[in-house]
Amino acid sequence: MSFKERVREKITADPELSKIYSLVLFGSYVRGDFVPGLSDLDFFVVVRNELPDMDRLKEIIEGCAEGIKYKLIDLPWERLEDLRDPMRLGYGFKFLTIYQRDFLEHHEVVYCEEVAHLIPLYPMDELIRWRTERLANSGKLIEENPDLAPVVAGEVCRLIAVINGAKDISKQTILETLEKVGDEQALEIYEAYVENRQLNVDREFYLEFINAKIIRIQSLLAN
Repeated sequence: MSFKERVREKITADPELSKIYSLVLFGSYVRGDFVPGLSDLDFFVVVRNELPDMDRLKEIIEGCAEGIKYKLIDLPWERLEDLRDPMRLGYGFKFLTIYQRDFLEHHEVVYCEEVAHLIPLYPMDELIRWRTERLANSGKLIEENPDLAPVVAGEVCRLIAVINGAKDISKQTILETLEKVGDEQALEIYEAYVENRQLNVDREFYLEFINAKIIRIQSLLAN
């Protein structure tokens, strides 16, 4: 029995978790570029109204995923009604917006209902503008949590690759695209980001990088 089948069996047997409308595995584990010890196990939880015991759900997944060397178990959740427009309703998760094509192509329903058909496909130019605005407004977030600076910088690097024609968001494709466009600084930052490796730089370095790249992207989008 696979770990996904074990998760499904445990949830089915737990009345508290029957509130879950859908549990979807996505990201690198499904895409095929999962790096043991560095990659997360990404699950998307969809509920109708009431949120189940998320700690209990995480505990079940951890028990079923023994032997998989993940970094973290990520459990973003969203209400079913908000899937009709993820860009404007709910939390605006990146996997439902700018990376929605990757989610739709690389996901597996672990429990209950499929939700992919409920997610609207947005035009890529609209998604890029939306994502750029979100990243441009990340300064306060970094100020409150300085450890997020390299994460946001890594996401800016990924956006640069998407704008420059990356055909998917696998780690290798993003790295190859950044190398192709000749952005050595973005390449160095993204390599460290995906390897969970700290560069010998301070927060100001990341902030300057983020601001400079966002201004450049905004200028390109304005033309």
